[in-house]
Amino acid sequence: MHEIQMSDLQSDVRQFTYLLEKIESSDFCAEPFTHLEISNFLSDEHFQAVIASEQVQISTSQTSVALIDHLLDKGYEPIPFPGCTTSVQDYLNWIEGKVNHGNHEVCEGFGITFRLQSPQSKILRDLDIFFKSSIFKKQLEDKFGITRPTTMETGLQKYLHGYEISPHPDVRKKALTYMLNVNPSNRSEELDIHTHYLKFKPKKQFISEFWRYNDQYDRCWVPWEWCDTCKQQYLNNSIVLFSPSWDTLHAVKLNYNHLETQRTQFYGNLWYDDCAFLSKPQYSDFIIQPSPKPQLTAKQSQPLAYITKLFSYFKS
Repeated sequence: MHEIQMSDLQSDVRQFTYLLEKIESSDFCAEPFTHLEISNFLSDEHFQAVIASEQVQISTSQTSVALIDHLLDKGYEPIPFPGCTTSVQDYLNWIEGKVNHGNHEVCEGFGITFRLQSPQSKILRDLDIFFKSSIFKKQLEDKFGITRPTTMETGLQKYLHGYEISPHPDVRKKALTYMLNVNPSNRSEELDIHTHYLKFKPKKQFISEFWRYNDQYDRCWVPWEWCDTCKQQYLNNSIVLFSPSWDTLHAVKLNYNHLETQRTQFYGNLWYDDCAFLSKPQYSDFIIQPSPKPQLTAKQSQPLAYITKLFSYFKS
């Protein structure tokens, strides 16, 4: 399988084909939903080269304005991304407390995400080519049994403080998503920057069942308090991959000092090419209101009074 498509890759990029073998040979994790989690995904040599590169290891900034200017100078640009704005000024106004911008009614944060548009170092250029190659895309499709046509979207991204997406399983148009942590700080695992993987609390589990058996409707974000975090992706140089489904709840809420370091990931999606537009019930549609108690007539209340008396008898 790999040899057939090896011609897609330049000779310098073929050094990363060991990553295909890691994906192919890894076993799926079942909890809290079906996914792959692979530690030490990049070789130590490649990982150290990535986090040492000038476009990943951004020097400490004194202000958020200086940091964003630095990111722009390094070839990053703000991108449309869930839970984020593309307006630098709106983000700065929010972080300085001047404006209470709304992200989503179930979120408190307001973020901005930057994607590297022009990798400069050799390691970043080569990995960018590899992650965009047909051989990598084919390996993902084969591992997850994806047979419908898809389009790859991928890039190196930095997420600043405030970025938040409440628990959600992803929309049905998304065939696969992956997140590879390449955080430059040696303290990154201690920071509050990591993706949560969750399950619904028992009283809200019916929402997953609705998504499972009603594929004519799309899936939505839900409040944090409806879910329990089962684990987080703390480990640096770890990758998590999954195919969105009715139970693939994940979320993120960044609360950290981005002036010293930034949450940094190689992030990618496969998008179905043939997915039609679907109506999407919102979380509020799943709030069950208690029905008012019916007013019973004297005749209707007699059986109820008898049952109550009978229960009291046995209880005594």
